[in-house]
Amino acid sequence: MLALALGASGCTFEDAQQEAAREEVQEHLKTLDGEYLVDDVHCTDAASSWFREVETDDFTCAARRRDGDCDWFEVRVDRERRSVDVRLAQRRAGCTVGF
Repeated sequence: MLALALGASGCTFEDAQQEAAREEVQEHLKTLDGEYLVDDVHCTDAASSWFREVETDDFTCAARRRDGDCDWFEVRVDRERRSVDVRLAQRRAGCTVGF
């Protein structure tokens, strides 16, 4: 019942892959000129199949700008090379990512 109430109120929990993607974007933002609120980053969920999380290689994250809008960043995970690439995907794209 608590989970249902939290879900209905808009409160969600990050899965481990989503958290890692968010942290990668936050680290990337720290290297930029300070136009972002580094603590206000939200990413798409990891893929799932039949309510089971599966390895996900692509995430989209919205990072809030100091002017209140959000830019979207793409996070690509290359598990074979053990690398993560973060790049700006779209400026002023809105602050809702949930597809």
